[in-house]
Amino acid sequence: MKEDTEFGYKARQILNQGVDALDRNVAVRLHQARQAALNLQSVPVRGLRIAGIGHTVELAFFSNARNLLAVMALSIGAMGTYYWNAFEQAQEYEEIDSALLADELPPSAYLDRGFHAWLERASDSSSQ
Repeated sequence: MKEDTEFGYKARQILNQGVDALDRNVAVRLHQARQAALNLQSVPVRGLRIAGIGHTVELAFFSNARNLLAVMALSIGAMGTYYWNAFEQAQEYEEIDSALLADELPPSAYLDRGFHAWLERASDSSSQ
C-alpha cells in the first residue's frame, strides 16, 4: 500500500512539473476533458469492473471480508491454544492427584515442613 501511495505522489510530481509551462487555453481544455471523462465514468472510484462481465465489485468488501477472516482465524487459534493448555494442565494435575492418592503417607505428612525439605533433597539426589 505504501509503495502505491509513493508511486502516486511521484507520478503527480512529474505531471505537475510541466503544468506551469502550459498555455492557459490548453490547461482549460484539459480540465474540461477530464471533467467530461469523470462524468461518463459509471464505475465507483474504489470499485473494480470485471472485464467482459460488466458487474461492479467493491474492493472494500473483499478487504473487510479478508480482515474478518483473519480475525476469526486468530480467535479460533487463540481459543484452541487456551483449551489445549487447559487440557494439558488438567492431565498434569490428574497425574499428581493419582500419585498422591496411591501413596501410603497420611495427609498430615504433607503438611510437615520437614517433609517438604526431605522431598526436595530426595528429588535433587534422584535427578543427579
